[in-house]
Amino acid sequence: MASVADRWWAVDKATGERTKTPRYGRGQRWQVRYRDLEGASRNRSFERKVDADRFAVELQRQLNRGEYIDVNAGRSRFSDYAVTWMERQIVAPTTREAMDVRLRVHLLPQWSAWELRQIRPADIQGWLRRLSDELAPRYVQLLLTNFGAILQGACDDGLIPRNPARSASVRLPSRPTRAVRPWTPEQVLGMVDAVPERFRALVAVAAGCGLRQGEAFGIRVHDIDSAAETLHVRQQIRLEAGKPVPALPKYQRVRSVPVGGWVLEHLERHLGSLQPLSGERRTTPSLGGLVFYSREGKPLNRNYFNQTVWRPAQQAVGLVAERDNGMHALRHTCASLWLEHGVSIKAVSEYLGHADPGFTLRVYTHVMPSSGDKARQALDTALGQGRRPDAAASSTGAPWAHETALTDGN
Repeated sequence: MASVADRWWAVDKATGERTKTPRYGRGQRWQVRYRDLEGASRNRSFERKVDADRFAVELQRQLNRGEYIDVNAGRSRFSDYAVTWMERQIVAPTTREAMDVRLRVHLLPQWSAWELRQIRPADIQGWLRRLSDELAPRYVQLLLTNFGAILQGACDDGLIPRNPARSASVRLPSRPTRAVRPWTPEQVLGMVDAVPERFRALVAVAAGCGLRQGEAFGIRVHDIDSAAETLHVRQQIRLEAGKPVPALPKYQRVRSVPVGGWVLEHLERHLGSLQPLSGERRTTPSLGGLVFYSREGKPLNRNYFNQTVWRPAQQAVGLVAERDNGMHALRHTCASLWLEHGVSIKAVSEYLGHADPGFTLRVYTHVMPSSGDKARQALDTALGQGRRPDAAASSTGAPWAHETALTDGN
């Protein structure tokens, strides 16, 4: 039971007489005394009685609910806890590498010496404000996500009562909306012709199946089902410590994508042109039957590919060498064409390997310029037969005329 005691005055229980204690005039006057959940004696002092009473009430509530957290538990420094937290995480090697960089470059320089209990929402907001002057809004959001995850771990471990990074007063800088810009068919065909011949099928399959770059790099011979006109996306090639290695697709979402005749023709031509030596290399255990690989018979490295293959092809076609014209533009183009030709949002989301169809809708809804016309046409066909209300009224006993009269009367 939490109790509030006066450290400066003692009261005789028999006479009610008040006398000064040896501590009179020294330190904070009001002290809250209690026992924690382990039964250890604790206390905390305050200048004003109203503050002590308020603390005692909240403390008792926490004790009753088993939510009590010792204020001294938060004395651990952020740097010490963050390192321990990172060691416990089960994440992909590439994710760990990226998190390590963000921790080392942005989190520790700011928060290393801070005790966990010292970090307040206002401090975090000031930090975000300074970051937003130098970094892109999306990256600032990523830093806050990592920082908040570490603090949530401290909260779950009982070191701090709540996560300050998730306070309502912590606000991220606004992120400008970036609409995807699909390529024209002419631009896609131009890139197919501009890349070296051994990569033309790679561009075709990325554009025709909406694959991420790493997924296109990871296609194997047995992933192609020509008879069923289907491509099975079962792996990607990603960089780990700078080396390309096979891994499951993003979100571990293995999926199947329909393949058109144009893409199959490119793949069949590509497979038929492989030299015997390349074919032997392609079926080595390290490659696992990859369809696309480097001249050395190794999985493709995106850094090398983008610099030596993709960028020269961009220049040849007349595309600006910018992020929006990276290989991901082929994926956007495929998705927009699917939607434009009536493929449902749910199906497109599954083909793209998105975790949420809502995300697909938010990203690509603006590339469906004819959807409004289709909606209007559908309604007119079902209800209005393409006629105006006055025309319909004149031929059906004027049901619209009665409604108009009521409206005019009001």
